[in-house]
Amino acid sequence: MEIGEWKKVKIGHVMVIGYVSRIGYYHSQIELVIVGRIKNGIMQWGMPTRLLFEEHRLEPMGTLLDDIQDKTTLIDLALMTKDKEWFEELTEGLKNGISKSNN
Repeated sequence: MEIGEWKKVKIGHVMVIGYVSRIGYYHSQIELVIVGRIKNGIMQWGMPTRLLFEEHRLEPMGTLLDDIQDKTTLIDLALMTKDKEWFEELTEGLKNGISKSNN
């Protein structure tokens, strides 16, 4: 597990998503910055909130965000979390599409 890695964790009947912001000693406590939650299949974004979890509770994100959101929402989330690398990855196809259409 690394800082910046996206994870999901179930809290009751709600799945929350966020990224790892701090790793405790021996990976016993992981600080996750929660940026959204999924309840009844509906994604809701919120103000980033830091919570601690035991590592075994965290699951890989996989394609969860791609499956439930369109790309513009993901770009907004990358901007909100100041994740430059992810923003560039998301907008690369848009840049290529724009440059091709201008030729």
